[in-house]
Parts: sequence; structure tokens; C-alpha cells
Amino acid sequence: METERKIIIAVDDSETSAYAFTWALHNLLRKSDKVVVLTVAPFVTLDYTYTDIASDYGVTAVQSPGDAAAAEKNVNESAKDLIAKYLKLCTQSEIPCEGEVVKGEAGSWIVDEAERLNAELVVVGSHAYGVLKRAVVGSKSDYVLHNATCSVAIVRHSEEALKVHDPLVSSGETRNIFIAVDESKESVYAFQWALENFCKEDDSVVIYHVHDSAITPGSTLGTGEFGMEDVYIPADDSAKDEVSAFKDSEKLVEKYMEYAAKETKIKCKGMVVTGQTEVKVSEGLKNLHADAVIIGTRDRGILARNFLGSVSDYLAHNSPCPLIVARMPKESVTRGQNAKGHAHSP
Repeated sequence: METERKIIIAVDDSETSAYAFTWALHNLLRKSDKVVVLTVAPFVTLDYTYTDIASDYGVTAVQSPGDAAAAEKNVNESAKDLIAKYLKLCTQSEIPCEGEVVKGEAGSWIVDEAERLNAELVVVGSHAYGVLKRAVVGSKSDYVLHNATCSVAIVRHSEEALKVHDPLVSSGETRNIFIAVDESKESVYAFQWALENFCKEDDSVVIYHVHDSAITPGSTLGTGEFGMEDVYIPADDSAKDEVSAFKDSEKLVEKYMEYAAKETKIKCKGMVVTGQTEVKVSEGLKNLHADAVIIGTRDRGILARNFLGSVSDYLAHNSPCPLIVARMPKESVTRGQNAKGHAHSP
């Protein structure tokens, strides 16, 4: 029997948001879920600065108190109409739902409501902004990804990617689902989450692991604090280590496949490729026309993300298909650490 999941879908009056909602409705939501459709309407004041946000509701800068009052009324009515539209779609699909209209900054409200409601997943659309525009106007999906305490689904609306493959076309049919894995407890959690919450028996699931060939013949390897201490690796030894490491990667994927075969009826196949993780995952998604990708996250802070990079960050901005970042609940950390080596876990 399916358990109740609390899911928040953040919406605004944009094509991107409509696409994300439609994707969630046909690919993610269940009749046993409790869905909250949330929209964050902007405040309207004289000479309203953030006209790009307000324009989602047809609001521009106002010059008088009378204009502000009329604009405020328009915002409120538009927000209520927007919620009513999406609640109707949920009702037609027999999905239990309720709507919320709040006012303020979208990212903060979405994160706060997810925590208040103890949501298991937040769904947000992404406008596929370039780096410059993200830096100037910010990104709601970025904020939610980095600050939410629950799992996050980011549904990018990239016209370029949609010309090649539209994941909505596969809704109700056999979907190509990617689950990117490594040896971490966060990856184990994300894999199990995907099997329980997203994958279906008629899906084609690829368990995808990127083997990082970091050791090159005759190279030096940083082993001290922050990787600053150099140790010479002889060419012969590095070649042997590389072969052994690649075999270990293959064995890792086999363990994930064995778990899926034992615990579910979902058909899985494994793939191991070599290269830079985020780039190779993105290439695999494009080449095999993936309909969704699920990954775990280690929740690095801002400094670590800037210094080391983040696969989830990269895919949030570059994935050609919807991305689900399955975040391990804090209470599950100990359980995840103890799972390795047990029969019920990869």
C-alpha cells in the first residue's frame, strides 16, 4: 500500500511553471499523496523595484497610492485564480490537494513552508537562465536546492533541450530513468528513494556510475590536508591501480542492480563510464534521451561548492531532463551509515 507523501509544488504564472506542474502531475504524483500548490505573490509598493517578478502577475511599477491599491488587488486576484486553475487539474486527476497564496520572497517562502509542513519533496520549475542572468536576478530553484531540508525536483524548461527530447512525451509510457550512483550513503539513500518514490515497473532504469580516473601514470597525488601534499605515483603502479579501481566501480554498480532485482520488479541496467562526473552524467542524459535523473547530495556549504564544485548544481543548470535531488533526512543519517554491508542495502 502506498504511503502518504507531502509534496509542495511551487507555481507562478509562467510557461515554465505550467510545464513543471504538468510533468509532476503525470510522472510523480499519486492518489495517496497530500499535495500543496503554493504561489508566492509579490508585494506591491510605489515605484516597485522588482518588476521582473511582479510581471508574472501583470504588475508594473506604480506611481500613486491609488495605483498601488489597484495593483495589489490585481496581484491577489491573479494569485487566487492561478491556484484555482492548478487545484482543478489535481482534482481532475483525483489527487488530494490544497492551495496556498503567500506574499514575499519566493525562495524563502518555499523553503520555510516545506519545513513547516514537513514536506518530503518540493517541485520547482527552472527558467534555464544563463550564468549572468542568475547572478543578476537570482534563481528561485537554486535557492530552494541549497536551502530546503527535503528532496527537491527541478524541472528545467529549456527550449533547446525540448527540441531534442521532451520528457512529457514519455509520460504514461516506458520512461528512461537515470539514477547516478557512487559509494556514499547519500547515494544509497537516493537510489532507494528513486525505486520507492519514482520508478515504475515498465520504466527502463539506468544505474549510472562515473569512474573518476584521477591517477595518471607518473603523476603526483595530493594526499595531505586540502590535497596539498604531493606523492609520486610510479607509472606501473598507477596503471594497476586504475584497472583495479575500474573493476571496483563495476562491482559497485552490480550491487545496486542486485538490490533492485531482489527488492523490486523494476528492470535495471548498469553503465560505468570514465571522466568528470557532472559532464559525463550530462552527456549520458542527452545521448540516451533520459526522461529524468535522480541523484543524492552531500549538502556542501557555499565555500565547498565554490571550491570543489557540485554535481547537483551543475545538473540543475545543465540537465536536459527533470532533476530530482534526493536529500537524506537528518534522522536517516545514522541508518544510512549502518546500511552498508547489510543484505537489505546496496
